[in-house]
Amino acid sequence: MKSNIWYISKYANIKKYGADTRHASFCEEFAKAGHKVRLITSNSSHLYNNLPKFKNRYYDVKSNNFNVTWVNTLKYSKATSIKRICSWLWFDFFVLMMAFKKKYEKPDVVIASSLSLFTVLTGCFYKRFYKAKFIFEVRDIWPQTLIDLKGFSSNHPLIWLLNKIERLGYKYSDAIVGTMPGLKLHVENEVGLGSKVYCIPQGVNLAFYYNSQQKLSEEYVEQFIPKNKFIVTYTGTFGEANALEYIIEAAKKLKHTSKIHFLLVGEGYLKEELKDNASELTNITFAPKVVKEQVQHLLSFSDLLVASVRDEKIYKYGMSLNKFIDYMYAKKPIVCMYSGYPSMINEAKCGEFTPAENSNNFASVIKKYQLMTPLDRQQIGELGYKFLISERSFGVLSKRYMELFNEASL
Repeated sequence: MKSNIWYISKYANIKKYGADTRHASFCEEFAKAGHKVRLITSNSSHLYNNLPKFKNRYYDVKSNNFNVTWVNTLKYSKATSIKRICSWLWFDFFVLMMAFKKKYEKPDVVIASSLSLFTVLTGCFYKRFYKAKFIFEVRDIWPQTLIDLKGFSSNHPLIWLLNKIERLGYKYSDAIVGTMPGLKLHVENEVGLGSKVYCIPQGVNLAFYYNSQQKLSEEYVEQFIPKNKFIVTYTGTFGEANALEYIIEAAKKLKHTSKIHFLLVGEGYLKEELKDNASELTNITFAPKVVKEQVQHLLSFSDLLVASVRDEKIYKYGMSLNKFIDYMYAKKPIVCMYSGYPSMINEAKCGEFTPAENSNNFASVIKKYQLMTPLDRQQIGELGYKFLISERSFGVLSKRYMELFNEASL
């Protein structure tokens, strides 16, 4: 049976304004299968600088055979500001108001994707008053992430409110979709409804990798890519959660291994502090971020790709880093400092996890990969690529998602 699907996420985007996010990629697949699809998102985000500007409350466009409704909401610049919370409320209020707009055909299925958690209330509204099936998509476990990674007290009024909304979403939704493999355990602990949880992880948009790649400038390559070195590359944000000081500690431990060179690519509020920490090292280069279309060319110069996160309780439910998609598509081995619920790298056998915040172990494993033959590293990296194509394309994942639209148990 074909359905009218509303996929709601304040931080969704389409390629025209920055990138096709997970939401847009699924919407495209749902539309290919014959469903009528509307992606509802906001033109206020700290993640993108090129979102549409318009004076009306709603702005409707077409993208890859599905509809996109942009909601004009309160603008903010800092991810931790009170304006961001107000922008969440603003967004979901006007998504609720779409129920009273005749031009928007009411949904059969509502997917409410965090963040914002207030979108859970929107999903509950459309389930209650329009008999829509309500799927709660959890991409970050809030408010637990704020407690574990940002140091909020569990008694903070905002945490209390978000926890109540989270539990409401778990109880009232028809199905819960998580990008992290251990979400079922968290939901079971919270409300005893782990059987409602389905893991549909981050996917790979193959069309993007086939059609939208760009090369780095010759100036960038000349200035920032080391020559005749074993290049260990990190790409992404320079923030607290990324635990990059432990990668720098590993670089310090390997500074006498002349062949190994660390390349840290990206931006973030901790970048200058991290550069100061590594100021005496000659085996590390900090490079400016590149656009997503250039990431594959950047990674092609690398021999080993790395990531790290902190040793926090939240990760016992797993994680789903977008960078793993880029890393695995690049056909390079991957090493990640991480002590939580393992997935992707261990499933594909394309690298390994080392204990979080343990630079000694991390440095030893990097040395191990440096001593391998290029052919051995190539074979390990190709396992990640094959895993992506067979298990993580949006074409494959969307079939699992669409099964939830019509399941009798919902």
